[in-house]
Amino acid sequence: MSHPSLMSPGVQEFVLAFADDEHFVGSHLAWWIGVAPFLEEDLSLCSIAQDELGHAIALYELLTDDVDQFALRRDAAEYRSCSFAEVAMPKWEDTLVRHWLYDIAEDIRWNALVDSTADGVPAVAQRALSEERFHRTHSTLLLQRSLTGSSDAKDRLVSAMELLLPQSMTMWSPVAGEAEAVATGVTAMTSAKAADMYVDAVRADLGSWNVSLSWEPQTAPEGDRLDRVDGFGEFQASLNLVLDLDPNAEW
Repeated sequence: MSHPSLMSPGVQEFVLAFADDEHFVGSHLAWWIGVAPFLEEDLSLCSIAQDELGHAIALYELLTDDVDQFALRRDAAEYRSCSFAEVAMPKWEDTLVRHWLYDIAEDIRWNALVDSTADGVPAVAQRALSEERFHRTHSTLLLQRSLTGSSDAKDRLVSAMELLLPQSMTMWSPVAGEAEAVATGVTAMTSAKAADMYVDAVRADLGSWNVSLSWEPQTAPEGDRLDRVDGFGEFQASLNLVLDLDPNAEW
């Protein structure tokens, strides 16, 4: 296992941003276990949430020797997650749309790390990609099927897309260590290039579904990864319920 001292501070920031995104998206998906619209989705989201949390752990292990404390007990200002990963989405249509959009982004982000020069990162990326193929297929087919349901269902999903697509661009908010990560071969592309690929992939799916939106992609906001969304404190507290009861428990 890599030790934090073997990664420069900039590269650590870059890896941390992805790890925190995986952590919080996985945690939000796990919330639906037992309350998803039908049993099949309870099981599917349980599996997907477990994968995302596993990816987060694998990345955290490249940064720290104490994953539990690092993942759950940091001060809010020390996280580098984007707002799209942090925000709670208690409406099913919002969760489904985020599931789809995040999976598109993951495919791009993990592929950019397959040939990384950072010790341990390529192996994590290869494992993640093998699991993300299922996630991408699941979210795409489920959303496609849902769009062919009632007119009310389609309207709600399209409204969710209109609402969430602008915020989804925060996944490409610049990371403090991005320039160093690109220059040293840790990642194969800048966030700006990845964002262009993301927009093309989203539009390809929308076109295949004959969904027309008024979305005009905007450049990812500066500083998004340094700020926490409203309600972050309550969300983090919910993740710490077990550790608050038993500090020796393992995540």
